[in-house]
Amino acid sequence: MHRLPLSFALLTYCGYWRPAKWPHTSLKYRLYNVYSVFMILLLYFFTFCSCVDSFTSKNLEAMTDKFSLCVSVVGVCLKVANLFVRRGKIINVMNMLLNENCIARDDQEERIQRKNDDYARFSFLQYSFVDYTYAAHDHLAMNYCLQVCYRKLAIYCEILNESAVFFATVGQYKKLISMRELPVSDWMPYDLSSQKVYTISLVYQTVGLLICANTSVANETLIAGLMIQVGTQFEIFCHRARNLSFSLTSARRNTMSNEEFKIRCNKIIGNLIRHHYEIYEFAKTVNSVFQYMIFLQFCISSIVLCLSVYQFSKVDPFSMNFLWSGFYLCCMLMQVYLYCWFGNEVTLKSNKVRDAIYDMDWTMLPTDVMKSLLLILIRTDRPVKMTSGHVVVLSSQSFVSVSTISMLLTSKL
Repeated sequence: MHRLPLSFALLTYCGYWRPAKWPHTSLKYRLYNVYSVFMILLLYFFTFCSCVDSFTSKNLEAMTDKFSLCVSVVGVCLKVANLFVRRGKIINVMNMLLNENCIARDDQEERIQRKNDDYARFSFLQYSFVDYTYAAHDHLAMNYCLQVCYRKLAIYCEILNESAVFFATVGQYKKLISMRELPVSDWMPYDLSSQKVYTISLVYQTVGLLICANTSVANETLIAGLMIQVGTQFEIFCHRARNLSFSLTSARRNTMSNEEFKIRCNKIIGNLIRHHYEIYEFAKTVNSVFQYMIFLQFCISSIVLCLSVYQFSKVDPFSMNFLWSGFYLCCMLMQVYLYCWFGNEVTLKSNKVRDAIYDMDWTMLPTDVMKSLLLILIRTDRPVKMTSGHVVVLSSQSFVSVSTISMLLTSKL
């Protein structure tokens, strides 16, 4: 897609997002459909085996270990299903960013948009917390630093997921092969006595876990990226609002009559109000498409946090299982943190609209324009809040609350 290319590319490689521009009659369109069916069957069969194995375990410790992974795999299946069911709505959400009012109009708006479109470049790892603090004093630099922070978190999320897969599979191959066990599910609907069948099953579960990890990363960065786009539109709106007086002055100079100036003035303020409305609609649509998947991730992360802390007290701290559990726990926390952090940023950006309007030179504005701006000011009394299934508001406080509640539940075990 034209925005968030990294997330959509990862979903495309995993087989869960066919590029929207491919014509229906093309060969690649049909071949990709076959590839998607194959990848869906691979994922759901992997999930089925994991669920059966976790519920048939007779050992409580083994069941706890397997169930914590099982809930995440089931969550990935639901996220994939959500992508297919709501594919049309997701495409519409992305197309909303192509509306005339949402497209950058000058160099400064291009800078804002470009900094939010440049995704997950490893060169940005050189930035430190000191850079973030220093640049935060500048309005545009703050937006840039927010994007740097997002890229770091997205990269760290991918590294954590891939590391967790490594320590769960490849890192334990020697032990698994010697004990003739599988990394995820020891239960398979066929006989594993043959060395060839066992090896194929070992590779299959490794690939299955890798697909789950990449799909999860793509889904989380897609949602977080859309929140970034909401914040970007608020930044662009604030820039236009601060320059409204200049725009009206330029319109006055370039018009020959009061009637022509009035028409141009109405068009400028009308576009500003329409842009503000479109931003709220965009945020509302993003929230409606993904809110239940966000709520699902909150529930999964809470369960995994409880079970992982319990496992830490039972596992040898110098074993691969300990590393696997640690990285897996960090993955769950990172995904929730992405939602809460950027959901909180959306709320903060929407609150800045009021400040941008008050920063304008009201003495140069016509009375009709002032009345129109009052409508926007009234709307800003209710800032945009991204929610998780109408239950949890995405904010930094929500992340702390979820973590605290999970730890309290763990202490009761």
